Amino acid sequence: MTPQEAIALIDHLLQSVNKKHKLTDIQSIVFLGTWEGDSYQEIADRHKYEHDYIKQVGSHLWRNLSQILGEKVSKQNLQAVLRHFQHCSAGIQDWGEAIDVSYFYNRQ
Repeated sequence: MTPQEAIALIDHLLQSVNKKHKLTDIQSIVFLGTWEGDSYQEIADRHKYEHDYIKQVGSHLWRNLSQILGEKVSKQNLQAVLRHFQHCSAGIQDWGEAIDVSYFYNRQ
């Protein structure tokens, strides 16, 4: 999963709970920095924010994601949790428009 795919997934998850709630710019900055393995201090320094503010944004984001995914999300397990979620949800298919193949003749 690329960082941009992960951002799109997170944005989709947040909007699935509340259509008006989407990933903010600062949440995207914190998410991408964390995804790349940066510390809160490195993220804060790079983007000219206070360390405590970045930490607060991250904590709030991880808490929201934990509630949505039903699994504890943190800086340390972010990639693993999202990959696990993506893997589990990949097996869920919407077959609503599929052709009815319950009567399949002369086939084994």
